[in-house]
Parts: sequence; structure tokens; C-alpha cells
Amino acid sequence: MALSMRTVIFSLVVLVALLSIPVMIGVYVYRDAKRRGMNAIAWTLIAVAAPALIGFIIYLLVRGNYPDLQCPQCAEPVTEQYTVCPHCGAKLRPACPNCSFPVELDWKVCPKCATPLDGVEMRHTPPLRQRDRSLSKILIAIIVVPVALIALAVFGLTAFQSAGGPSTLREATFEEYDQEQTSETVREAVHDWLDSLEVRSDRAYALRYDYSNDLGAGHEYYYLFYIPDGGQSPDTSFGTDSGLFGTTLNLRLERTGFSGSLYCVQTSAENPPTPRIVLGGKHIRCEMQAVDYNPTLFFIEPNYAQAEPGTVELPERLSVVKIVGNANVGAAEVTGSAAASENAGVTEIVDEDLMLKILSAIDSGERVPMAEIPDYDFTDGFEIIVEYQIQEDLIMHPDMARHLVFVDDGICCLIDDRVTNSANGSAYRIMGEDFYTLLEGLFQ
Repeated sequence: MALSMRTVIFSLVVLVALLSIPVMIGVYVYRDAKRRGMNAIAWTLIAVAAPALIGFIIYLLVRGNYPDLQCPQCAEPVTEQYTVCPHCGAKLRPACPNCSFPVELDWKVCPKCATPLDGVEMRHTPPLRQRDRSLSKILIAIIVVPVALIALAVFGLTAFQSAGGPSTLREATFEEYDQEQTSETVREAVHDWLDSLEVRSDRAYALRYDYSNDLGAGHEYYYLFYIPDGGQSPDTSFGTDSGLFGTTLNLRLERTGFSGSLYCVQTSAENPPTPRIVLGGKHIRCEMQAVDYNPTLFFIEPNYAQAEPGTVELPERLSVVKIVGNANVGAAEVTGSAAASENAGVTEIVDEDLMLKILSAIDSGERVPMAEIPDYDFTDGFEIIVEYQIQEDLIMHPDMARHLVFVDDGICCLIDDRVTNSANGSAYRIMGEDFYTLLEGLFQ
């Protein structure tokens, strides 16, 4: 699996941060040891190579035996024992005028030759001690960098845990879009948007619609992209990834010169993904506008329990499959086992009133927490296949839901395929007493 750009950037940031501390320590120790007259190369290797900063700590303890002093006149390194600078001859300490033995200003007699020192003028300029500002910066870095890396790791983990859900991409020419867009209001709004654009070949343009799904699947986002010179791309790369800065919606196209198509995208995430468009190998700017309508050709399912006939868009096809002979299946296994059941017949619902009645009953079913669902034996039941948009070449696709209906201990239950086990809510619904009878009647 290819690493996302955000993952690579995050890894590089961590690597640079981890390398910065030993580099700073190495530069500091080399300069400081050289200034003190110590073996700079050896101490640098010890300070950098020893684990857990042990070498650096040893160096700080040992360097106290090598004072960091310099001559006030020529700035060459000197020690506290020097009376004069060996490089320029500057007088660094008071000395006996007779024997040149180092003395102190308040001494009365030279302890070496007994020469009286009262009244003797002993001019000198003491060595200078350099201010070590670099050490405090390194110590701060040693504390701050690990804390920052921990914070980045926590933030990055949170970001990856909130990764986007499944996404769908579809391209449609202008003519196909006009033919398939069922809402005349939306069609006119999209054309007005296209007419208002100051089109540039190095730009992408997008409309975004935010939709909150009450089935517990989180937030869904619908994008309509217009990418001049990027239509009918022979090589298209599409997907989402999450990192430190949120979720990114990636769309990579070849530059074709065709400007007569639109790209419809549906995805789910905690927050709106940021589009990242690459055209012909180059990242291009995307000018995005949020709208209060779904500009794509993807179907958004309404709450049929609150719908009136003729006011909502119905799925393109609804089929009911009768299944029998699936025994000894636990609650956690029912959804996946329906495909292994024996198909006893299929009925396609063509009457719109009946279709709305079935969909309304599904949305009206009472949800039951998963913890309250007991194990049961599933022997007979029905599968309700709802195809919001028909795709004959696919057995399963995002514009489809497959609900499983069964009776357990005299109670009609339904597993809502639109709700995943990880979603905020249960996929199990308790249906009305007459719902199972309604489905049975379709096969009589």
C-alpha cells in the first residue's frame, strides 16, 4: 500500500526532530571542548553515541576541570594558573615584582620570596569567562522535542482513527448529467455555477454538499468537480487518506484537453475532506463552494417513514428474496449467511405505493441495542434488496442496501444493512406484526 503524502511528511518531521537533538549536542560539545583545550573529536563521539544522553552528561561533569577562559586582549584560551597570556603577553594575574609568583591583591608579603607587597602597584586584566547561552537552548530542546513528538503522535493517532469511510467516484459528461439529474432546480443551479466560473486550465472547481446521516453512519459529503482539460482521463487515481491535518480527498487525472464532463464524488468522514487535485502530474488549486443541495448524481435516501406519496424519490428497483433452510446461525452471523441460504423466489416490487409502504415500514422499525440481541436459530426469512441506482454489472455497490428479515420467538426482526456495527446505533430493528405477513403475501 502506497504511503500518503501526509504520512510521509509526518515521518519526515519525526525523523528531523529525532536527529536534531544529537546534532545540536555534537556541534555544542565539539566547539566547547575545543575551546577548553580538550579532545574535541573524542568527546563529541562520546556525547553523541552514548545512549540516553549519558555521554553528554559525563562531558558536562568532566569539562569543569577545563575552565572556559580566554585572554581579554587576544581572546586565546588560557587557564586560571596563567599569570600572563602565553600568546600575547597580557598580564592576567597580580604577581610578585621580585620573583613573579602569583599573588593576591590583599597579600602583604610574597609567600615565595618574602618581598613586601604593600604599596606595590600590580596592574593586570583578569581572564574573561564566556557566557554559555547554547547549553540552555540545548537543555530546552531536550525537553521540548520529546513532548512535541508525543503531542504529534497523539494528534496523528486521533487523525488516523477518524479516517474517512468508503468513497465513490463517477464521471458524467454534461449531456449525461442533464439527462440523469432528476431535479430541474439542481440542474439549473449547476449550470448557473458553471456559467459563473472564470475557467482556467490550471484550476479545479467544486461544489460540496454536507449531509448528516441519521442511520449512525456519520457525516457524508457530496462533491461535484469540474476540472478543465481533465475529462475522460485514461488513468484515474482516487481515494481518501487521513493524517495530521485531517482527511484528504485525492483525485489524480491525466491532462486530456477534454472539458466537457463533471466528476461526482460521495464520501464519509468526521469533517469535510480537503480536495487535493493532481492534473497531469501537477497539483492544481481547487476553488470550492459549499451549497445547500446535492449537486451530484448520487441518490440520498430520505426518511421514508415521514414521506408522503409523490413527494420523495424512490429507489430505481426494490426486490424481495425469499430464503429458506439456513439453520443454527448466531446473531452475529446472520448478515453474512444470507448469501448461503437457498433462494426460494424473487419478487420485484413495481407498484410505487407498495414500494413506499415497505420502505416506510423499514424506517419505522424500532432499533434495539446490539447487547440485547440474543442468539437464535435462523431457518426462514426474506432479503429486501433496495437499489437506489441500478448497476447491473455489480452484485454489491454503495447505491444498494440488502436488509435481512426473520422471525425470532414470534417477533419480526430486521437487520438494517445501512448501519454498520461500528456506527452510532444498532443495525437491528423490531418490525410491526404485519410486516412479515406483508412479505409472505408477495409469494402467495
